[in-house]
Amino acid sequence: MSNAHRPFLYLLIVAVFVHGCALAAVYRATGRIDTFAFRSLDSQEYYQIARNVAEHGTFSQSTEPPRRPDTWRTPGYPLFLAGVMLVGGGAVSTLIAAQQILGVLNVLLLYGITRRQISDRRAIVVAWLFLMEPYHLYYSMWLMATTLFLTLLLITWLIWQIAAERRQGRWFLLLGVSAGLLILVRPVAILIPPVLLVGLLWRAWQRRGLLASAEPSAGTGRFALSYVLGVAVVLSPWLIRNQVVAGHFALSDQSGVVLAYFKATEVVLWGEGRADDRYAETSLDPNRAEEPHTVWDRIDAELPGRLTGLTEQQRLALNWRNLAQGNRTTVDSFELSRALRGIGLSYLAARPFSTLTCYLTRCGSILTFPMNLAFRPPKGTEPARLRSALLAGPYVLLFLGVVAGLVRRRFDYDAAFFPLACTVALLLATAPQIDPRFRVPMIPLLILLALLPGRRAPVTKAGKVPE
Repeated sequence: MSNAHRPFLYLLIVAVFVHGCALAAVYRATGRIDTFAFRSLDSQEYYQIARNVAEHGTFSQSTEPPRRPDTWRTPGYPLFLAGVMLVGGGAVSTLIAAQQILGVLNVLLLYGITRRQISDRRAIVVAWLFLMEPYHLYYSMWLMATTLFLTLLLITWLIWQIAAERRQGRWFLLLGVSAGLLILVRPVAILIPPVLLVGLLWRAWQRRGLLASAEPSAGTGRFALSYVLGVAVVLSPWLIRNQVVAGHFALSDQSGVVLAYFKATEVVLWGEGRADDRYAETSLDPNRAEEPHTVWDRIDAELPGRLTGLTEQQRLALNWRNLAQGNRTTVDSFELSRALRGIGLSYLAARPFSTLTCYLTRCGSILTFPMNLAFRPPKGTEPARLRSALLAGPYVLLFLGVVAGLVRRRFDYDAAFFPLACTVALLLATAPQIDPRFRVPMIPLLILLALLPGRRAPVTKAGKVPE
């Protein structure tokens, strides 16, 4: 085995060992490896859709005929689960094991990506730090899209590097395909494709300035067009499918619900000085259903006025208990989403200062979680403050390392643009909600940014940074 491949083998062995230990710990504590699979309310939805796809060829959450086409979830993660079911059977433990395989692959991908930009030693440190990060191990035990999304994000990052080096249209087309798949797995990636397009155009502008006539503008146009075409090729079939089954050319009927009931509600609570009530006010836990949800009740009261032709029965059904988790009513779900989007935007527009401060503060809270639980936990939670502070320590150091690097301006475009741009895109789409599941894909990006050297070492003809 060559010296170049040896680090991959060592990382493979260690990654298999770490993920195996995580599975063993869960099994020893609970007697099963799939104990945490359905800890999220979303997991059962993913699983039911996947079963219907694998067993009946229908993208639906229905448990019995007629299986109504689902437009709440995007297809990426359910199709992955369905594929695993077709190959390995429908046992939940098999699905969890498949995610551990993806977790091992993610470590190898991260090392392969980072060693193209920094020394092998630093790249190994990046991979090791990510491998030992606890949240990505924990959430790989859930039936959630987190692990698959990270795999696709790393693949997109690798394609970005290759496309920049080879300057061939097919790589930019493939980059667009990969960026589009990110959205189909998790719509929170909606800002990544346009951000990467800006990056492609900016890089082309820089190269034209450096190389003058050696970089024809026509090439830039072709590459950008290939990229956009790749995104469209992936998204269009799903958009057309929703047009056929629901009459709307859209990704899902979820965006307005999330904006109003979660994002705008967070801002309203922040502006009213009641941010500590956020866990109770935005809880879908059936055991907390009778606790005050004042902002949600406000939204429910306003919603019927934004819709026309409602019956009394439909009006009664329009409440957060039905809508916040995507439960269907007899009202057009996309029209409901549109109306809720209007309510959410009106709440944000009426509170511009609260919106700005809430978003900025929550971006910091996402990156340093669970530090907020150590100093000011929301009402209804009883976290171990010391343990939260100790667990948050490495994330605070990581955040400070990235900030220090930005202040010193030590990042060059080729190494830093993708991880920095994607982190910002994901933060903007996630905030002001605080959920460590959404931070997991940012961690490897941030680790690289924090460990980039102050000055780039000279690159050899083979494109490798010497030790």
